Amino acid sequence: MAVLGCGEEDEFAGSPDPATERSDPPAKPPPGWRTFANRRTGFTVSVPPGWSARVRRSATLIRSPDRLVAVTIAADRSEPARTMPPREYARRTFRALPGFRRLKAAAARPVEHSPYPSARVNGTGTLADTRQRQRITVAAFRRARRVTYTMVAFSADLRRAVHARKLKLLRASLRGRRPAL
Repeated sequence: MAVLGCGEEDEFAGSPDPATERSDPPAKPPPGWRTFANRRTGFTVSVPPGWSARVRRSATLIRSPDRLVAVTIAADRSEPARTMPPREYARRTFRALPGFRRLKAAAARPVEHSPYPSARVNGTGTLADTRQRQRITVAAFRRARRVTYTMVAFSADLRRAVHARKLKLLRASLRGRRPAL
């Protein structure tokens, strides 16, 4: 099995026809936030003020202005992603994170306020090349028989969870939409 949550280039191979996928309305963003859409992959998310958001290949990269937090969001439309429970998907994705060693994860828990079956795994890991410890959260959101969205947040801020509330709101705002073909 490939590393889960990577946003592979042939993301629609073997999946149901994306043209038949329904779009959910974007979440109402908190005051001052904006809605960001990745039309190719098929989702929207609310982004805090001052945070950057851009599409890189088939994934989205969101960064805090202080550069302490980076969030990647990808869609996996493979057969395992369409059927695997989100808890298992999040755990496997966490364990398969490339470039990390000494990964330590807590038990999977639901993503608060998500309209989708979801789970998140919080933990820590050390970047192999720089030896910098990171706080990591892997969240998986499944639209049955269609797609699992993976949101991975990396934070260099181990002592204080300065952006924890923003990340919680960001996770809760993810909504699926029909991908652009």
